Amino acid sequence: MRIDAYISNPVIATQQDYYELEELLHEIDPDCCSVQLRTERLVIENLSRRTFHYPRNPSIHWVAGRLQYMVENGL
Repeated sequence: MRIDAYISNPVIATQQDYYELEELLHEIDPDCCSVQLRTERLVIENLSRRTFHYPRNPSIHWVAGRLQYMVENGL
């Protein structure tokens, strides 16, 4: 899995946040292709590619929830 964290993303502030997110996502789906934390949206490439707009205060757990949603729905 590849995590691309753009400079002004609202989710990852520290290296510890990055490692925590990586661990959470690996637990949900170790075969996920990539996660892109862009400035205004999240892009997840699994079996398909989905884009999510951030809520007001996105968190690592919110990102993990989007991947969980995709896994549960076969996306």
